[in-house]
Amino acid sequence: MKKAFEVIWKGIKKIVAFPVFWYVVIAFLAYIAWKRLTKPPEELFLEKPLPNSGTGIPVGWKPDPLALKFHDYFVSWFADSTELHMLYNEANSLTDDQFVALVNTYNAKYGKVDGKNLYTRVKGWFGIWFGTGTDQQDKFIQKMILYKLDY
Repeated sequence: MKKAFEVIWKGIKKIVAFPVFWYVVIAFLAYIAWKRLTKPPEELFLEKPLPNSGTGIPVGWKPDPLALKFHDYFVSWFADSTELHMLYNEANSLTDDQFVALVNTYNAKYGKVDGKNLYTRVKGWFGIWFGTGTDQQDKFIQKMILYKLDY
């Protein structure tokens, strides 16, 4: 047993003796510090009040399924742009309260995890590369701006 510890200790001494080891340690610590310092501020994910105090939400309607569909689309590598068009159409047909509830739900459930709220996702690079900039997307963005969800 003592021999095993001596061999392990000898290996650790050799690893620590290389300058590259310390560069990796310093880079790792810098990365951790950078991640903590660049964490999005909490106000990016505050829940906005519903425009009509919730009277525009039908009984039994939940924003969770649609928020999940948006999240699944934005994190997918192989999503079809027609799916995004359908999501925009569905979101644009919602009442004002439903729309704000959708954005609030997306930001609360997925925005904090990803560090990107729904507005950031919609305005992001994904639409530029895959040509999803359409009337539906523009209407969606304008609706977010109207209700001050463009933060």
